[in-house]
Amino acid sequence: MKNIKAKFKMNSVTYLLILTALLTGFIKNISLILIIVIFHECGHIIVLKHYEYEIEKVEIYPFGGVTKVKKPINTPLKKEVMIASAGVLFQILLYFIFWYLTSLGILRENTFQLFQIYNKSILLFNLLPIIPLDGSIIIHSCLEYFFPYQKAYRYYFIISLMIFFLFFISQTLKSLNNYMILTFLVFKIYEAYKKKKYYENKFFLERFLYEYPYIKMESHPYPDLSKLKKDTLHFFWIKDRYLHEKEFLRKHFTK
Repeated sequence: MKNIKAKFKMNSVTYLLILTALLTGFIKNISLILIIVIFHECGHIIVLKHYEYEIEKVEIYPFGGVTKVKKPINTPLKKEVMIASAGVLFQILLYFIFWYLTSLGILRENTFQLFQIYNKSILLFNLLPIIPLDGSIIIHSCLEYFFPYQKAYRYYFIISLMIFFLFFISQTLKSLNNYMILTFLVFKIYEAYKKKKYYENKFFLERFLYEYPYIKMESHPYPDLSKLKKDTLHFFWIKDRYLHEKEFLRKHFTK
């Protein structure tokens, strides 16, 4: 547990917002937001630890958190969805904790009402299919179930971009915090676009180097790396026999 605590880091903008809240008397507001964000990230952490993935850093922003983890791109889709959903599920659990404390009289009704507003906003925000939010990971996993990796990534990026523009139009004339959120999302979307080729090569290399618990199998009449998708073992017809994807990938990396 000490090891996890050491990985938590407050972003500099978060410190600035905390200072502003102290000076302006909004300490209750920022405290509730931070409790929700940290509890949300704890949901991700618990599931990641259950699956024995190494957590590198948990960075807390004024509008949410980012948990960086060492995890293969070929992580089974079921695990991806469980990890992404854990934060939202923990926020639902937190709602019942606050409701119970309020029913006991430990928390005031106005505090509970303020908590509900923030909790609902952060929960819905995280469910948006915009990179790198939890909603985008869930949508990406669904796309990867039906489409090969390269095509699924392309659709995932396009959907993220479209929803971002709708979000941008709806939030442009609102608070300063929304401008910070929009800037953060722009950076993350650009990062995903820039690293597209890197992720593709890593996806192929992982499949060549390691064994994964594939749950489906597909065969193809010709060799084509763009057909590879998660949770699926592939065979390609070359000359007079079917070639295992690892053999084809070996030839690919030899070139």
